[in-house]
Amino acid sequence: MGTPPAPGQTGGFDVTPTKLYGVAGTVVLHQDKLDKAAKDFIYEIVEYMDCGGYGASAEAVSTAYVKVGNKFLDTLARTVAGVGGVATGFVTTANNYARAEAASHPSGSAQPVQFPLPKVIDTPPTYQRIVDLKWGDMGDYSTGFTSWLLEGVPDFALDIIRGLLNKVYRWGEVADILPLPDYQQIDKLALAWLQPGFTVTQVESDLQREVGTIADPNNGEWQAAMRQFTSSLWGTTAWGGSTAGYQWKHDTPGAQGKASHPVTTVLWDTTQEVSQALRAFAEAAETMRNEVWRIFKKAIWDALPHIKDGIGMDDVKKVGKGLLSMGKSLGIGITLEIDKGALNRAVAKYEGELLGVEARLNKLIPPLEEAYRAVPTYQAEQARAQAFGARSLNDFKPEHRFAVPGEDADNQFFPLDLTSQEGLYGSHPIDKHVGLTDDQLRMRLRDQSGAPSASTFTDLESGQRYTQAVLNDVSNVLRIEDWIERVEKKIQNPQLPNFDPNKSEIQPPLYLEFPGETVGRGVTRDDYNADGMNAKAQDRSTVQVRLIYKEDLDPPFIVLTAMPHEGPNP
Repeated sequence: MGTPPAPGQTGGFDVTPTKLYGVAGTVVLHQDKLDKAAKDFIYEIVEYMDCGGYGASAEAVSTAYVKVGNKFLDTLARTVAGVGGVATGFVTTANNYARAEAASHPSGSAQPVQFPLPKVIDTPPTYQRIVDLKWGDMGDYSTGFTSWLLEGVPDFALDIIRGLLNKVYRWGEVADILPLPDYQQIDKLALAWLQPGFTVTQVESDLQREVGTIADPNNGEWQAAMRQFTSSLWGTTAWGGSTAGYQWKHDTPGAQGKASHPVTTVLWDTTQEVSQALRAFAEAAETMRNEVWRIFKKAIWDALPHIKDGIGMDDVKKVGKGLLSMGKSLGIGITLEIDKGALNRAVAKYEGELLGVEARLNKLIPPLEEAYRAVPTYQAEQARAQAFGARSLNDFKPEHRFAVPGEDADNQFFPLDLTSQEGLYGSHPIDKHVGLTDDQLRMRLRDQSGAPSASTFTDLESGQRYTQAVLNDVSNVLRIEDWIERVEKKIQNPQLPNFDPNKSEIQPPLYLEFPGETVGRGVTRDDYNADGMNAKAQDRSTVQVRLIYKEDLDPPFIVLTAMPHEGPNP
């Protein structure tokens, strides 16, 4: 589905709950695609187990491969869950909007259309672990190796040469790397790694287009919010910077059409790089295989000079008994004919190439680890989807709209729905303080040097509930009323012609403690400075709310932010 056309003269751009529900259904299909891609990928690569050969270098490649592969799958699993949050978030906000519309209908008897929440994956799936590439059965390999070298050897000498090869094929430094990797299987594995990357990028592109159908192309704020929302699904944040070679800041209209979707890019790059590294592994194994074949084959033929010189079948019959009786001396001849120097040089080159493959794979770990930490949770994307959906349903008008399920605006001192005001004049409690992991809290302190702390509510429901409780607290209500009154007096004061009420922030911020409750989690700057990415997140029982006056709104302010906090005097 493409980007919607610009509104015509007969009517404006309109998003309805039904439209939002339809988009949610498409999102569910895309989540299924991602999950299926991961499972199909695992099913395919299991076929190529035990193809990685033996030796310290081959084992190092296998270890790096397994580490990269598992981190790739774990990152993809988190992405799957995040996409599920988008689907349920859209349906939830569609239902909330429909209920609010019905409740305000003049007839008083309107019944809202309610859509069932889609069945989605809401926790990261535990995918099967990546299969180790190391060779599992030496006996099978030695049999195959011997048969491979005996191709073309005359029948009368097969038994003798076979017995000797079973003893000498592990001589010299080549003993440390046999069995060699199955380069043909590794080549197939390299191709298998490409498919999940294609699926991820296709899903990313399709989701971008689908969400674009509920964003008015002629509304700059709406378009900016859409770009931020879709980029957040792929790991961006308001405070993101350049880490591990990728840009993690929210996408903006100023990006000149280049969307910042770092998790997608990391996953794609990983599939491409792993495929290329495996191809290099296969090429090194094939080259080494051919060199071993050449050296050992030469030893065999040098031990059979008459055959090498091309004697006829009659001659073979004449010398056959003599060769069979040579036994031990023939074995000595073959052993002495092996060019150990050439063999060891080939081994050194092979191991050097494998060290390069290992290094290529290990370079993928830092961006994968960053992507794994950055992928938003199901709860975070569900909240962001509710916010974007709520504002889309209200045409991104700069106004408050209360559609909190189970709550009546008339029962609140200052009714405020976080979803309806997210992004309005810079409001950001949902984007910055809902559904973040402990790692993401630490990442904020790492990337935003001026932040005194980082904290998060578990989900939007708790964030909404605790924020409204702060605004309903009697002592806070008195402070808010006094603050509004003072701002309005300044507006009317002719001696303050340059006073801008819309920059007025209530000071100090509002606080409310919830004794015995955990309202969320947080990490302080002091703890981060002391322990970095190992800093411990602590439970919080106090909420801070910051208000900024906006004269055209009712109530006349926005919640710039609301967050779990250490308290006014930490």
